[in-house]
Amino acid sequence: MADREEREAEEGEEEEMEAEGEGVMGDENGDEGMAAALDEEPFVVMDELLLDEDGESWGEYESGDEPDEPEGSESGGEAASEQFDTTLPSRHVYLGETEELRGRTVQEENDYVTLPLLMHTSLMNLVLVPSQTLPLSIFHPLNVSMLRSVISRDRTFGIVHSKVAQDGSSEMAMYGTTAEIYEYQEDDSTGTLSIKAKGRQRFKIMSTRRETSGLLVAEVKILPEIRMGDPLEMMRLRSLDKLTLPHPQEASAQVAHARHLACVRTSNSWRVRSRNAWLTPWPPWIYNQYDDLLLAQRVVNEVKRSTMIKLDNLKLPKDPQDLSHWAAINLPLDDSHRLALLGLNTPTQRLRYILSVLSKCKMLTCVQCSEVIGDTADIFSMSVEGPQGTFVNPGGYVHEMMTLSKATSLSYYGRPSTEHSWFPGYAWTIATCSDCHSHIGWKFTATKRKLKPQKFYGVTRKAVRAKLVWDGDEGEMRHVI
Repeated sequence: MADREEREAEEGEEEEMEAEGEGVMGDENGDEGMAAALDEEPFVVMDELLLDEDGESWGEYESGDEPDEPEGSESGGEAASEQFDTTLPSRHVYLGETEELRGRTVQEENDYVTLPLLMHTSLMNLVLVPSQTLPLSIFHPLNVSMLRSVISRDRTFGIVHSKVAQDGSSEMAMYGTTAEIYEYQEDDSTGTLSIKAKGRQRFKIMSTRRETSGLLVAEVKILPEIRMGDPLEMMRLRSLDKLTLPHPQEASAQVAHARHLACVRTSNSWRVRSRNAWLTPWPPWIYNQYDDLLLAQRVVNEVKRSTMIKLDNLKLPKDPQDLSHWAAINLPLDDSHRLALLGLNTPTQRLRYILSVLSKCKMLTCVQCSEVIGDTADIFSMSVEGPQGTFVNPGGYVHEMMTLSKATSLSYYGRPSTEHSWFPGYAWTIATCSDCHSHIGWKFTATKRKLKPQKFYGVTRKAVRAKLVWDGDEGEMRHVI
């Protein structure tokens, strides 16, 4: 009996050793498996420079998923709940059936072109950003005639920020954005023209003139989009490539760029980038300030840390240029900041600017009386395009609205109404500031008991602005105009 137990113990030890050997064999093939996985998965930039990031963030960014919600949470605990379709707000179904236009118009960078400018009272304080959706309902015969002509040609017109000066005249900004119509509907009985347009390219106004019909036309210069490239690759000493590259053919620009992307996407990116920086005149932290891939990831990190936005439910751009436009549209930036971003030609500059402002945004306050309306930590998204959307009401007035899960210091007027609701399935109620009684936005409540979320708030960009905290102010708040 003792001999039998000894033999069984020896067989158990051999099986454990075989299992450990299989584990070691799997690790030997781990590098190839990781490389194959990186090629298959969508590009996700990595940033190992943020020392305050938690260790679990690496796995989240590599997988592209949000951490699982705890059991018993409101979203996962009720199996019978109905989640809102976040694609509905971006389709603007409240405008009715529209006709889709095919094709795309792209102007050459640095070219001088003539554009008709759409000047409307509801568009005076609008700063259109590339990739931003702009719905419009136009009633004025002059503007309707202009847009008809635009639809028959290249479907492109200009949007420029303007405001009323103290003397009553209109002040127009130096920079604007082209808008391209992709859907339209015309009501012959009322003469109303409803369109959906998309912001395309930035431009600088060189001169303007008003035609005899009253239409404002501008001579503009299409601004370029400049990609600075990887600063490490631009500054490295190529004469030392023989010491770091196993094959001479890897010195080509395309292979070097692919190598850089691979090092950014792996968990040892800091070590790889530090080693490459040894072959340049400057330390790594200098290049990290101007690497658009790392800047893009820092913006993503800041959005996840300071808001309730769930990035896995959004069409979040991966390209730094597109991400800089997305951030300018959806984050709580004043018009002055948006105009400054329109004048910057590189995504590196825009991302650095956005980071410098976003990290200081803490509260949303009323423009008229500075009463606190909400916290930036309560910003969340009800649309796949992001937490902020542009909508138009039946009177043709355009609102840029940001959605919040919580809001304070609000008074409500009227009964909830589902007529012309921008969020199908929700009824809206007018919300005003409880202190100065100026219009702030709307409270949206679900018409079905199972629809989630049951309520949320929409505040207009014209009525609120972000209050910024600056270093050295000892906790005091001040506005940036």
